[in-house]
Amino acid sequence: MNDEEWVGAVSRIGDPGVRAALVVQCGLDWVRPHRLGLRNAVDEALINAQARGGAPPQITRVLLHNLPAAVGDSPEGEAMARSFAEWNHRLAASAALLSVPAPQVERLIIEGSETGASVADMVDVLVDGRWSDAPRTEAVLRIVSSPGVTTPLTSYDVNLDGPFSDADPSVHM
Repeated sequence: MNDEEWVGAVSRIGDPGVRAALVVQCGLDWVRPHRLGLRNAVDEALINAQARGGAPPQITRVLLHNLPAAVGDSPEGEAMARSFAEWNHRLAASAALLSVPAPQVERLIIEGSETGASVADMVDVLVDGRWSDAPRTEAVLRIVSSPGVTTPLTSYDVNLDGPFSDADPSVHM
C-alpha cells in the first residue's frame, strides 16, 4: 500500500460499525527515518479510532520486536535503529497516557538469521462479525497468539520517569 492507502485504511477503523481491527506494520520500511510522517499519521488515526464515541474497536497492532541482524551497523542501519527505538518509546508512552483503551501492541520476535518478518503489512477490520480478509487476518492472529512468537509492548518497556521523578535517586537524598 502507498501512504495514502495506509492512511485511508486505518482511518476506516474509526467508523462506527468497526468492532475490531488488525494492523500489521512489520516491514522494515516502517522504521526508515523518512517514513516518520506516515508512522505519525497511522498512529494518530489509531488514537482517534480509540477515542471515538461509543464502544471503541478492539485494535491489535503487530510491530517488530527487534530489528533483524541484516539491518547491520551501516549509517542507514543505525538511523533505522534510532527510528525503531523512538517509535516504540512513543507508542508505549502514548498508551500509558491515553484515557481510553490503547491498542494492543504485539511485537513479533525476529530470529537473528531472519531477514524480515513472517507476516505481511496489512490493515483489516471486523464489521458485522466478519473480517474483510478473513484468511489472512486469521493466519496473523494465530501467529500472534502462539507462545513465544510475540511479546506485548507496555509502558514498562520504556523509562517514562524523566528527571526529578521518584525513580531519580537525588529525590531521596
